[in-house]
Amino acid sequence: MNLQLLFRIYGGLSIINAVSFVLMTETFLTMAGLRPTPGTVAIAQALGTALLFIGIISWRTPDIAGDALPAYGKLFAIGLLLFVGTVGYHISIGIASGPPAYGNLGVSFVLAVLFFLQSKK
Repeated sequence: MNLQLLFRIYGGLSIINAVSFVLMTETFLTMAGLRPTPGTVAIAQALGTALLFIGIISWRTPDIAGDALPAYGKLFAIGLLLFVGTVGYHISIGIASGPPAYGNLGVSFVLAVLFFLQSKK
């Protein structure tokens, strides 16, 4: 696996998550142990829009970063670890649960480690 492929994988997963947040908002919230209210739906859809943008950025990064790709890889590793910390905290205090929370936590941690390791090469 190389860094370019890793950016594409993360971009694709982010876009899939974004579509879930935007088009299946209530289902996604319920699966994560959150109650769908007008406020949580609005926040989830805004998060989905931001995640879609992150997915597009990730997908395009290998094409535009040039020699700076490893630096971007480290930056994405840090961003993913921030996400892992937030989701881990939400799980630990009982705000979030279920497949979306645990799945995103695990996948994000693995991707963060891979981004870091691939960026050191």
